[in-house]
Amino acid sequence: MSSDDQTKQTARQTLRHAFKGRQEFAMLLLGFASGMPYVVVLGVLNAWLTTTGVKLSSIGLLSWVLLAYSFKYMWAAALQSHKTPFKLSVGPRRFWMFLFLGLSVAGMVVLSFAKPPDELMFIGLVGIIIAVFSASFDIVQAAWRIESAEDAKHLDLLSAIEQLGYRFSSFIVGAGGLILANFIGWQPTFITAAALLAMCSIGIVLAAPSPVTKPENQHSGAIELGANIAQPTRNIATAIVLLCWGIALYMLGSFMFGALGNPEAYSSRDFVRYKAPIVVTLTVLVPGVIAAILLGLNRNSSAQAMPKSTTLDIFYLAIIQPMMDIISRLRWASILILFLILSYRFTDLIWGSFAYPFYLGENHGALGHTLVEVGLASKTMGVIATMLGIIIGGLAMLKFGRMPVMLVGAFFAAITNLLFADLALDAKYMDGFLGFTRLDYVLGLFGQELPMARLITAIFAENLAVGVASVAGVAFLSSIVNKKYAATQFALLVSLTFLVGVLGRGRIGEIIEAEGFATAFILCAWLGGVAVVLTALEWFRQVYTANRAKT
Repeated sequence: MSSDDQTKQTARQTLRHAFKGRQEFAMLLLGFASGMPYVVVLGVLNAWLTTTGVKLSSIGLLSWVLLAYSFKYMWAAALQSHKTPFKLSVGPRRFWMFLFLGLSVAGMVVLSFAKPPDELMFIGLVGIIIAVFSASFDIVQAAWRIESAEDAKHLDLLSAIEQLGYRFSSFIVGAGGLILANFIGWQPTFITAAALLAMCSIGIVLAAPSPVTKPENQHSGAIELGANIAQPTRNIATAIVLLCWGIALYMLGSFMFGALGNPEAYSSRDFVRYKAPIVVTLTVLVPGVIAAILLGLNRNSSAQAMPKSTTLDIFYLAIIQPMMDIISRLRWASILILFLILSYRFTDLIWGSFAYPFYLGENHGALGHTLVEVGLASKTMGVIATMLGIIIGGLAMLKFGRMPVMLVGAFFAAITNLLFADLALDAKYMDGFLGFTRLDYVLGLFGQELPMARLITAIFAENLAVGVASVAGVAFLSSIVNKKYAATQFALLVSLTFLVGVLGRGRIGEIIEAEGFATAFILCAWLGGVAVVLTALEWFRQVYTANRAKT
């Protein structure tokens, strides 16, 4: 892991190096392409469902299609290879980006023909397909970003630019989609979004192929970690991991589609309480423990690399070996980092699918705004705030270091949930703040009445915090990755950031329906405190480790 000291620089130096060449501009477009399907499936689709009267619990379940982002590490290894299919000259990363971008475009066009609220299972199926293609695009894009980085400073810069593009897609597609749907309807809006995503292929054309050094050593089919472990032992370990993943996917899929077809027979409360921990155990903890055990069995580091010889060896090479690499480098710290990654983005991910129901709805403490108002507040001012937060976070991270920015971002991302809780409870404290600062008067000069002033202020503050947290979080994950396993390891780490938040959405939907939005926001604020504590511990660990290395 690189030291924060290596990435510090002045704001002037940062601005001078930003967008200095085609790689940086390509990164902006690729970040935009990465964010678009997520915004469409999580945001615009949920707004559509809300306007057609779909229940919040069903919207929460449909958001489970985004679990594709949580489990993309399961197939990331298939995209790790540097070999180009059909011997094309475009390079493997760019080939796969072209393919998955095109498939995502096709999926969005198909989704435009859905008819909610009657076709929820069809919407769920198409949503899963889009999410899988989009997550696959993200795998390859992340590998290209990490492999193309010249050094740690350049990697942080590309990470910040990628986040800018990602959030900019929320502005264009989120705000534009809501406003456009208000005038031309939902189907033309989805088709327009698909056309815009297709135009992002320009970024793939601009992206220079990522450099490949010593390709014969880059995931070449040689077992390097665990080469002196008996093959039957490796095969049994790999088979256990594959079996665990299969069981977890069956549990998720059967519950999601069963609940959409017959909601009275399924309880999200019971699933989150009894089965979600099993899913996390099967998909994360069991593979991690197995990788650690294999490392213990592989104490003789002088063993020579072995070529793969069986199908299970291929899966071992693709799945287990990258996990072993992370654990071998981080050792016991991998436990702390695992829980930090699982919790860091929890506060904004768990309620993300309920943002539009909160803004547009009329029950459970919802605000009852119009599509145009939400487009202005959430997808215009909100995205501006997010991009401003990314810029501030990127500059601060390069100036002061990664961990201080992560800590500040985690704290404010958690505490700003209380602003929305206040809005759901008649905005007593928000009105006091607006009156004291005269922000209500300032926004009134631009034609925004008090309800919109409240919404804009809360969204701006929350998105500013999320922008800071997201750019620091991506840089932190990127710093853990070994370039040799860039596609697999980054997909694994990013997947973990989605897992707990997405799994909890079904339960949050039930809490909202039973106790209102305010209770859900207060709960999210408290849960966000977990990430604050874990970030502080990781910062302390890094400082302690660096000081020990100097003595």
